[in-house]
Amino acid sequence: MVTRGKTYHARKADYKKRVEAYKMKPIIFPDGFVLLQDTREQRSPILTRMPQGLCIQSCTLKDGDYGIGGMPGFAVERKQLSDFCSYCGVERDRTVKKMERFREMEWVGLIVEVDEKDLLCPQEFSKVSPETLRQAINSFEIRYHIHTYFNHDRDACARKLLDWAVKFYQVKREV
Repeated sequence: MVTRGKTYHARKADYKKRVEAYKMKPIIFPDGFVLLQDTREQRSPILTRMPQGLCIQSCTLKDGDYGIGGMPGFAVERKQLSDFCSYCGVERDRTVKKMERFREMEWVGLIVEVDEKDLLCPQEFSKVSPETLRQAINSFEIRYHIHTYFNHDRDACARKLLDWAVKFYQVKREV
């Protein structure tokens, strides 16, 4: 089928080339911006490639796995699939206490390193049901004001962490 000079397949090929060629702009880190990483963060680092200009400091954070130097009202918690299932299952009481502390903070994000569709299906090594996970996510977002992000791609998760942190820093400093 030909419409307006190009076939469907030619238009699709053009679009695919544009998508593959598009690159996100690099993050510009404001002066004084320091990303804090909790020293108890045992998993491999979320930042597999260190962006130019980023200053990271390891320290013990009261809440969350990541924060911003000089801004205690910001935190990002990071979970992998198995951690998240435990977070909503056997560790539920501890998680609720943590969420109560998060609610007192100005801004909190939760990065879950799995696609949401993969999270919300029965897990081979967990007794936590997909419905329990779905309702936990809803509670985190509505009851505790947690911003959630799901993605299996670690680079995308790192980008989201940095986007959130830099924007929060800029808004607070009215840059």
